[in-house]
Amino acid sequence: MTNKQLTKEESSHLLTGSLITAFMLFIPYAFYVYNYVPDVETYETRWFTFTSNYYDSVRYSVWAFLSKLIPTFLLLIWFTTCKHWWYYSIAIPISVYIFQLISVLNDDLIFSDEFEFIYSLPITIIIIAILLLVRSKIGVFLKAKDIKKQMDEQMNKPFAKKGDFK
Repeated sequence: MTNKQLTKEESSHLLTGSLITAFMLFIPYAFYVYNYVPDVETYETRWFTFTSNYYDSVRYSVWAFLSKLIPTFLLLIWFTTCKHWWYYSIAIPISVYIFQLISVLNDDLIFSDEFEFIYSLPITIIIIAILLLVRSKIGVFLKAKDIKKQMDEQMNKPFAKKGDFK
């Protein structure tokens, strides 16, 4: 007896997975948002005014910001979903990108890419601590789902063969 309708839990997982997939598909296209920003030194909207001090225009400023933000998001997603033993090594580029992102936001810096790796060590330690906390919470959830799936497979194995019911 199979039920072809999705349960509430299965449909919520499907919706969550679909939203995450749509978000991940949108991330690379978000990089091109800078093309819609005007090539001026000061950009005024109804909500805010942005003046580019270090860069020649607001467009270049947004381009620099997005070129650091988007890889950071992708690396964070990779770190939190990676099941391999080497996932700690992903934290190093995450910390470097975050430090570069801070440098982009700080328009007063003249040489923003000169010493990021050296200064990123304390930031790396803090980021690793935060990411490990998030990873442990997600890891427990993923392990529980794997165990539930294995148990369901083991329980359904005797009923999988036809002819067991007489």
